[in-house]
Amino acid sequence: MMKKISIFFLALILMFSIAGCGAESDPQTSGQADRVESETDTEPTDTTGADETELTYDADTEVVTNDKEPADEAGVFDLEQGTVLLNSGYEMPILGIGCFRLSQEEAENSVYWALRDGYRLIDTARIYGNEVGVGRGIQKAIDEGFVTREEIFVTTKMWTDDYDEGAAAIDASLDRLGLDYIDLMILHHSQPENDVEAYQAMEQAVADGKLRSIGLSNYYEPEDFDRLVNATTIVPALIQNETHPYHQSMGMKVHIAQYGTVMESWFPLGGRGNTQTLFNDNTISSIAEAHGKTSAQVILRWHLQAGNIAIPGSSNEAHIQENFEIFDFELSEEEMQRMTDIDKDQRFAGY
Repeated sequence: MMKKISIFFLALILMFSIAGCGAESDPQTSGQADRVESETDTEPTDTTGADETELTYDADTEVVTNDKEPADEAGVFDLEQGTVLLNSGYEMPILGIGCFRLSQEEAENSVYWALRDGYRLIDTARIYGNEVGVGRGIQKAIDEGFVTREEIFVTTKMWTDDYDEGAAAIDASLDRLGLDYIDLMILHHSQPENDVEAYQAMEQAVADGKLRSIGLSNYYEPEDFDRLVNATTIVPALIQNETHPYHQSMGMKVHIAQYGTVMESWFPLGGRGNTQTLFNDNTISSIAEAHGKTSAQVILRWHLQAGNIAIPGSSNEAHIQENFEIFDFELSEEEMQRMTDIDKDQRFAGY
């Protein structure tokens, strides 16, 4: 009898112990469930699709997020390294050689000299008619050991006539350049009737590994820029517009900064027929004299410190070297302000 009672009490003790263990584990289980639920609640919803600008809200923190917001580092110029981090995640040199109006032979020579002298950014376009020469100059510099393909950043542009056949245009540029991929391809001009479709072709080429970054050129109004951004998925890494001391693109730069999109200047020295106007400007020439530099070097240095990628074009070997020698001096805040003050919002080109 006593043995049965002992067994009964032992069973009761064991039952209460098991119940106690279960009660202690409930808060841990509940906490994990709450944590998982919370993470699920606050994860941004996928806004890929028709409306890419739709904002998503974090219910717990009430912080507004946007799928198209750039990383904090995007658009920050590193003047010591001579690069900028694009919102696509790729680093881009901030000083390059432009190939506008160069023949195939001139483009080949200029690209070769530039890469030999330390440039790593090359800018061309289908409409320039010199992509083949650019490709030859790149290959020559690689063959002679000045640079590797991975160190070079190649930009080309899709012409408006090709917008309806964007995929074919991309393949044709790759073929003419003799490259496996293009670092940056740009739509050459705003053309609302079909530029969205052309941009979407570039987005597909990014997915296919043919392009690494994509951007725009000659979009001068924030509304025009936003029109394309709102209709596409990948935010332009860069916009290339006429930008120089007399047309500093201040308003557009403020607008695109919210996307981490950077400004690149074509006609950084004013363009053929207008360079002397800028070179002889009293502010520019006096700053140049103070630093023992040329007016061209001061303008290019101003571009970099102002946050503009610059691609001066030249077929002159000496000028190409001169344009690159701008990393051994710096404009003071007072000099930068003097440069800002000469902005006239004056374009030299009509396109």
